[in-house]
Amino acid sequence: MAIVTVVGSSGMTVQVTVEGARMQTLASSYAAQILGAVATGDVTSVDLALGSNTAPSATTSLVQGVITTGGAFSMTGNYSNLVVGTLGAAFNSADQDLPITPNVKAVTVDGTGITASTLSVLAGDMEGVTFYAGNYNGTFVSTMGNNLFDGRNHTGNWTIATGDGNDTIYAAAGTNNIRAGGGQNLITLGTGANFVASEGQDTITGVENSSDSVTILGGQSVVTLQSNSLVVDSALSGSQITVGINSTVFGGTGSTVNFSSSTGTIVGSVGDTISAAGDLDVYHGTNQSISVSGALKFISGTGSTSINAGLGTIWGANDLRATVNTSGLALFTANQPNTTGSQYIDASSSAGTLEAWTGAGNNTIIGTSGSDHMVFGAQFADSNGDSFATVTGGSGAANTFGVLAGHNGGDITITDFGSAAGNMFFMYNYKPADADKAVQELLATATVTGGNTTLQLDNNMKVTFLGVTDLKASSIVIS
Repeated sequence: MAIVTVVGSSGMTVQVTVEGARMQTLASSYAAQILGAVATGDVTSVDLALGSNTAPSATTSLVQGVITTGGAFSMTGNYSNLVVGTLGAAFNSADQDLPITPNVKAVTVDGTGITASTLSVLAGDMEGVTFYAGNYNGTFVSTMGNNLFDGRNHTGNWTIATGDGNDTIYAAAGTNNIRAGGGQNLITLGTGANFVASEGQDTITGVENSSDSVTILGGQSVVTLQSNSLVVDSALSGSQITVGINSTVFGGTGSTVNFSSSTGTIVGSVGDTISAAGDLDVYHGTNQSISVSGALKFISGTGSTSINAGLGTIWGANDLRATVNTSGLALFTANQPNTTGSQYIDASSSAGTLEAWTGAGNNTIIGTSGSDHMVFGAQFADSNGDSFATVTGGSGAANTFGVLAGHNGGDITITDFGSAAGNMFFMYNYKPADADKAVQELLATATVTGGNTTLQLDNNMKVTFLGVTDLKASSIVIS
């Protein structure tokens, strides 16, 4: 705890008690502004009385109201500054660290009648300060206590910073930079552009026709924003986040995130539970639980992940282990640039179908009960290397398994080729002069061991069909 001294009036000073380095910086900035104006004779300071206070006629740029006792005050006229603190001695630079007891009575200030274009407020009251703003821009810094800033039904651009009390902030319509300290803060945003740093366990609510950016630092907060919002969840404990259309969420650890409208994006979450009423893009997360009514675009996610979606496009990354349930098509592509680690996709409970492209590294794919399509060893830029895949097409409808010309080498195992009538193995874009002859030449490479059949493809790839001893030409297409 520190004391910041502000030049007051009548040869006296005002001490503002400050908790924390950040608040001390803000308070010291205010004090320096007044001290600089005193040095040039450009400030008029007035001790405010309980009740109504009209600004005096003054030729100075700064007109400062001074409050050193608790109670209710109103201010009208051309006030540019307000300080709330404890009465000090005659001004002396040595007063900076005086052990002054802070004001212990709550202060309420009606500032709706102020006519200046800008107001700077510095307050330090153990019982907190209530301030009602008017139609002007300003800075509100209250270093301690439980505070209320109310800019509702007014327009203005504000910088608002509070200490570690339980503060209530109603932002004005305008551009607002809000940093609420630790505590359980209630922050209601207005129209315009709002930038919030949440250090406590806060409840933050936005409105439409605004552009809101919220950074969660404390965690266990409830954040409800509307369209075009941005949330950066940097806390190590989970929060509850709801955002509207065209919104983006970065980070999160164990948070619950709901996208309430048709589109959204979330990036880099860890262990989040994510839902979306429409389409959603998910980038670079790990260990997520995702439920999307519309189309999901899942890019470079890792860890144990649950995916439920209408449609799904999944670009895997190393160590992804995903269960997939879509009502329509799920497209899985294993290869991202320089990705050669293990990936596991289980779509066995899906109501839709799966199209899977395995690549370099170790892939395990379990298909749906629908007609699935699986392509092995697909080459992508910067993802070269042998492909090792174990795939299960799923019982029920017929599936297709195979390669494209120019595929990687490796070993592929199909666990259930014989379980569904009509399963086919394909080799596309080979363009043989005689397709039937090409199929016979492929079958000539077959070896049968332990009840399984292995074919030797080009590019040093082997494909093993478990439980199949009589692989037929009618089950193979080379085109």
